[in-house]
Amino acid sequence: MATFLHPASLNPFQQYRQACAILRNTTRASNPAWYQDARELNFQLHVRPDGPGIATAYYDRKQDQWSAGPALNEAILDDPEKTASVVGEVLKKARSSGATSIGVILHIADEFATAELKPELDNPAALPDLRDAAVNDPGSVLDDSTIAATEASWRVLPYPAAGSEAIGTTITISRAHDAFLQALRGASGKSGFPVITRAFSAPLVAMSGLCQSVSATPGKPFVAILQYPWFTVLSFFNEHADLQLIRTLQHRGVRRASNLRSALSTTCASLEYLEPDFFLLPLGEEIDSSLEATLKVAFAGSRVETVGLPDPAGISQRMPEAVICSKPTTESDSEGASETLRVLRDENWATQDFLPVARETAELYPDRGEMKMLRMLRLGRVAIFAIVVLFLAYFSLGVVDLMRKPEWAFNPSQADTTQNRLAMLTQERQKAEHWNNLMADRSKTWVAMEALSRLFPENGGVLVKNYNHSAKPETAAGMAKVGFVKEWKITGFARDDAYEYLNSLNTREGIAGHFGEIARITSNEAFDPEIGNRNITVNVRMQENNSFKPVPLEETSIADESSYPFTFDLTITQRFEATDPLAIAVPKAP
Repeated sequence: MATFLHPASLNPFQQYRQACAILRNTTRASNPAWYQDARELNFQLHVRPDGPGIATAYYDRKQDQWSAGPALNEAILDDPEKTASVVGEVLKKARSSGATSIGVILHIADEFATAELKPELDNPAALPDLRDAAVNDPGSVLDDSTIAATEASWRVLPYPAAGSEAIGTTITISRAHDAFLQALRGASGKSGFPVITRAFSAPLVAMSGLCQSVSATPGKPFVAILQYPWFTVLSFFNEHADLQLIRTLQHRGVRRASNLRSALSTTCASLEYLEPDFFLLPLGEEIDSSLEATLKVAFAGSRVETVGLPDPAGISQRMPEAVICSKPTTESDSEGASETLRVLRDENWATQDFLPVARETAELYPDRGEMKMLRMLRLGRVAIFAIVVLFLAYFSLGVVDLMRKPEWAFNPSQADTTQNRLAMLTQERQKAEHWNNLMADRSKTWVAMEALSRLFPENGGVLVKNYNHSAKPETAAGMAKVGFVKEWKITGFARDDAYEYLNSLNTREGIAGHFGEIARITSNEAFDPEIGNRNITVNVRMQENNSFKPVPLEETSIADESSYPFTFDLTITQRFEATDPLAIAVPKAP
């Protein structure tokens, strides 16, 4: 197994080379399990030490099936050789089950202690910062300044209940089981098989599952008594089922803490709990079963009940926390849970990792995004190499194909002949372009007549008497092209119903619309007002008809000039500038 150095001790180029070595020699780029939570993996091993013994179970998340795990005891965990054999057995079991990874979840049920936060840390909004500080710098948040960060692990637990004297406390777990988890991680690195570990505090996980088993009396506080072989956890919940205080009583060597009744009485009195409910949760095999009867006598006015956490078929009662971790959250769980239980579950306060991978070790490896980028760069280099090879092959084939063409054997003496021929072709092309310009469709008669026939609507009250159309070029010395002007002069007679139409025609928009329509119908570009630099003007002059005789309209004929009350004189001028595509070429043909 290659030895990697911390990136902070390497320069950027060395960091890149080390990252490439990780990409080549590990499965971190191809197996996403390296970056997943242990609970998300399909194959899991749950281990629960509670003092008298260690319970284990395999869990197949896909099929939701449990099976017996490897046999473990304190003697095995204390002997590195025996631990190595168990680790090998676990990896063999995972591979034989078809898994590509395994999540090992340690439920620590053999110790549980609390440590108070500093009194000045009473800001609930600072809980996220306190959570990080408890992991990275526990001395900055704990009231006891003599603690050694290497001896134990601390995690913050909030008190969401209104009126709590403190915003939370810290849970303390020793590092007694750290060697077992490190052995698993070491075997994972050597074999390239992802083994993702998590170490939970079993009482915290059990508290997050209270909503599945405890049915408190509405409006009354209650106390959840979590009975473990070596300690008892007292969780005090107010009338809204929100956690207000947590205490732990150690009784290693005996089945019950001697001061349990006193602790319950004094704490309930200080919290002003009047006849609260007591729920006993026996979480282990060697549990005092007579506690319920004792509490019923000591607290006659309270409801005392023994409840159990859910347990799958075939799994010992010593593994209820494993079931809580593996069970997916449902909407019914959210509806029945209090604010405390939702916070513990949704914000992962109950499933904090007490024995995580050391930060220095975790920082050795690139994160998932960086590994994806390295993999893409690697594929990119392969793609670039392939493109270069294909380009060289294509270029070589092109050269070979070029050499096979007759042009490759071209005789330089033929250059003059080819050049003369090219000059002749260029001259012919210039002649063609010159005459094409002169013969361009600038003013065809049939198009002009079509424009006149569509200028006035049929039976629109207009009688055309004279129509004259002319086109003449403009003069400009020294210019390669000159523009030209087209003019239409139309005179005639108009009735009242044509008066408004002639006025609408006497506008730039009106005449431009007519010309655009003619260009569209005839496909004649000379009428298109949008092409080139063209200007269209119109002038309509209307006068009274001196020969007009009022006669009923139905008694008149269209050709009768005396039946029209107005005469009109319409002049349309269309100017083409020298920059227009239809401008006339002035020089003579080449």
